[in-house]
Amino acid sequence: MASPRWKTGVMMFRFLNYKLNRKILFAFFLIILIPGVFSFWANYYTRYKTVRFETELRLRDGASAYFNEFETIKEKCLAVASVYSKKSFITDSLLHGISEQFENEIIDFYKMNLLDIIEIEDTDGKVIFRGHNPSISGDVKIDQPLIREGLEGKIGVSFEHGKSGFAIRAVAPIEYNGRVIGSFMAGSLFSRDFVNYLKTLTLMDNGIYRGESKIIATYQGLENLDGETISRLKAGETIIRRNQILNNGRYSIILEPIILKGDYWGAVCLGISVESSDKAFKYFNHQIAVIVTLGVLIALLIYFFLARSINASFMKIISGFSDFSFDYPNDEITIGKNDIFSIIASHYNLLIHRIDLYNQRIKKLQDDLIKSARLATAGQVAAGLAHEIRNPLSSIKMMAQIVRARHLKESAGEEEMTIILEEIDRINDKVKELLEFSHTTRMDFTDQDIHPIIEGVLKLLSYLIEQNGIDLSINLDSNLPELYVDSEKLRICFMNLFVNAIQAMPDGGQLSVSTRSEHEWVSIRICNTWNSDESLSAEDLFEPFLTTKKEGTGLGLAISKLEIERHQGKIDVFQKEGEICFDIRLPVNSVTGEIG
Repeated sequence: MASPRWKTGVMMFRFLNYKLNRKILFAFFLIILIPGVFSFWANYYTRYKTVRFETELRLRDGASAYFNEFETIKEKCLAVASVYSKKSFITDSLLHGISEQFENEIIDFYKMNLLDIIEIEDTDGKVIFRGHNPSISGDVKIDQPLIREGLEGKIGVSFEHGKSGFAIRAVAPIEYNGRVIGSFMAGSLFSRDFVNYLKTLTLMDNGIYRGESKIIATYQGLENLDGETISRLKAGETIIRRNQILNNGRYSIILEPIILKGDYWGAVCLGISVESSDKAFKYFNHQIAVIVTLGVLIALLIYFFLARSINASFMKIISGFSDFSFDYPNDEITIGKNDIFSIIASHYNLLIHRIDLYNQRIKKLQDDLIKSARLATAGQVAAGLAHEIRNPLSSIKMMAQIVRARHLKESAGEEEMTIILEEIDRINDKVKELLEFSHTTRMDFTDQDIHPIIEGVLKLLSYLIEQNGIDLSINLDSNLPELYVDSEKLRICFMNLFVNAIQAMPDGGQLSVSTRSEHEWVSIRICNTWNSDESLSAEDLFEPFLTTKKEGTGLGLAISKLEIERHQGKIDVFQKEGEICFDIRLPVNSVTGEIG
C-alpha cells in the first residue's frame, strides 16, 4: 500500500501532466540555468582578463611612480649642488682651507637627511671633504666623467658608483673670480632604505639593476638578467612577465630600462604576487558559483509554487468551461491574481454576462412579440368597434340635432338635449383615439417653431388650469432652432401630456414646462406635482389600454409616445420628491420618413 508521503509527492507533480506546465519548466531552465552558467563563465573570463589588466596597469603605474621618484631625487640633488656651490663659505674653504664653521654647517645640513652624499673636490679631483663621512677624504675622482664635467664648469647628473655605492649624483662647479676652483657633489644612494621606501610608495616589491646584475632589491631571486632580456631593454622595450619566481613564489613583474645620455645603464624591476590575486580570484569564483547555484535552486522552488498556482487557476478555468450552459445562469470564475489566467477569467465572465444580456433581450423580444401580437389584435378589434360605433353614433347625433331644431322651441328639454350631444361628442373623441392608435395617419412635416404649438395648447387648457387652482410656470429658450415636425401631431402629443398632468392634480399643484437646446437635440420637459406614493415605470405609463382613471381609454400617453417616436425622438419619465416629469427630445433638422 502506498504511503501518504508518496501520494503527496505524486500530487505535487500533477501539474507536469499538462504540456503548458512542462513548457514553462523547460523555459525556466532555458531562462535561469543557461544564463546562469553563461554568466558564471563570462564572469570568470572577465575577472581573469580584468585581473591581468589591473595587474599590468598597476605595474606600469608603479614603474611610472618609480621613475618620477628618480626625477624628483635628481632635481633635488641638482638644486642642492647648484645652490651650495655658490655659497661663500664653500669658496673660502677651497681658498683658505677647511674651517670648523664649514664642517659644522655641512654636517648640520647632512643631518637633515635630505641627501646621502655631500662631497667637495678641488681642481685635481681630490676629495677635500666628505659630508657623509668626514674622516675619509683625499681620494682622487678625476677619472669619473661626472667630476670632470663639474671641473669644466658644467652642471651634470648621473647614476655613479663610488665608495658609498650606487647613487644618483649631481655636480656643480665652484667658481671664484670667473675661474673654476673645485666642484660640489650632492647625491642619494640606491640603498635598502631607498627600495623599502619605494615599496611603501608603490605597494610592490622592487629592485634596481646595473647592466645585468642586481644592485639592491626588496625581493630574493632574479639576481641577473639574461642576454635576451638585456637586448630588449637596450632597445628601450618595457618587459612584462607573469609567473616569475621571486621570494619562492609566483610574481608578475615589469622591467623598465634606465637610459642615461642615450645609453642603457640598467633597469628597474617591480613585482606583484600572483598567489594573492589568485586566491582572491578563486574566492570570487567560488562565491559566484554558490550564488548561481542558489539562484537556480530558488528559481526552481519559485517555479514549483508558481506551477501549483497556475495549475489551480487552470483547473478553475477548465471547470468553468466544462460547466458552461446556455439554459441557466453560469457562475463567474474568480481568480484573485492579476495574470493571464485572470484575463481569461475576466473575458469568460464578460462572455457569460453578455450571454445573460442576450438571453434577457431575447426574452424581452419574445415578450414584445407577444405584446405586439396582442396589441395588433386589440387594434384590429378596436378599429372594428370604432367603425361599428361611429356610424350609429353619427346617426344618433344627427337625429338629436333634428329633434332639438324641430321640437324643442322652448327651454323645456333644451338642457337635457345639450347633455346628450356633449356625451355623443365625448364618445366620438374616444373613438378617434381608438382609430388613431389602430391606424396612424400620414405625417405632414414642415419647419416649425414649437413654442407657438406649446403656447396654443396651454391657451386652450387655461380654463381647466385656473379651475383646478394650478400654478403654471413657463421657461422657454428664445434661441431654440426650428424643427422639422408635424405640428398637428405634436399638438395632440402636448395636449395629452398637459391633460394628463391637469387630471393628476384635482386639488391644485405646480405645472411647469421648459425648453432648451442640447447640441443636435431640443429638449422639452413637462413636470407636475405628484403626491402619490405609487412608483410608476415608463413601461407602465406608456402601456396601451392601461389606466388608473375611472374614465379613459389608457391611450393618451401611448399615442404621445407613438407620435414622438414617429419624429425620431425620445420620451422618458422620471420621478423625484413630490414631482413627476416627462422629458421629450426631438432631433434638430431631422429628415423623418413617413409612416403610413
